[in-house]
Amino acid sequence: MPTTTNAGVELYFELHGNAESSKGALAFAHGAGGNAASWWQQVPAFSDAYQVLVFDHRGFGRSICPPEHQNALHFETDLLAILDAAEIDSATIVCQSMGGWTGVRAAVSHPERVRGVFLANTPGAVQTQAVADNWAQLTKRITEGGGLIHRAISEPFALEYPDRALLYQQIAAFNTGAAPNLRGDDVGISPAQVLDSKVPFHVLASDLDPLFPPELLSAVANDIGAGQSSVEGAGHSTYFEQPTRFNEILAEFLGTLP
Repeated sequence: MPTTTNAGVELYFELHGNAESSKGALAFAHGAGGNAASWWQQVPAFSDAYQVLVFDHRGFGRSICPPEHQNALHFETDLLAILDAAEIDSATIVCQSMGGWTGVRAAVSHPERVRGVFLANTPGAVQTQAVADNWAQLTKRITEGGGLIHRAISEPFALEYPDRALLYQQIAAFNTGAAPNLRGDDVGISPAQVLDSKVPFHVLASDLDPLFPPELLSAVANDIGAGQSSVEGAGHSTYFEQPTRFNEILAEFLGTLP
């Protein structure tokens, strides 16, 4: 599988689907519990109509990177390096949780390369007082829930589908060197910067998400002028727990893009 290099880090990526599609490319940016393999329920669903790019963020999966170089400030340039290596001029970025930092920062820094951003269960790098207040409680909620992996999948899903919950944990287990820094200096992006980018955004929230609750994500969507959707009965990883509904909402957003 192909790799490329940015700032001394070798980045793993895969290309799937229709390279000649008039609808363009989709770049899927995974969360802190995932890697390129996380999108196994999305790649087949969109490969007929789009060129589909999945990749491992630096420090995750096959993109080996020491912890001191895992600052989110590198995320958008990593993605641009991958797009260049894949010969993709522009893409819609589909972001799960941590991947939202990639999508938001890329849209603001290089709007000419980004057709749209789909923020799933994440405010991304958008920084508001409400987001800051949520961060203040987030570490406590993760600890009380038994760690990130146990908070990323809802309890009802794990009880009904123990095999798929185990698969989620197995995929996450390949991230042996992951230590992403999402809150370093200069990482945050203001709502005004997002609006100035003119890139279309859509925000998806889920009612059982303990990390970024629906009311928080609705406020972020309003602040950045984004469309918004809500999914019932799903936790933080809607793409994994309810892939059919997730894919439907994503397809609807894609249909609104020029």
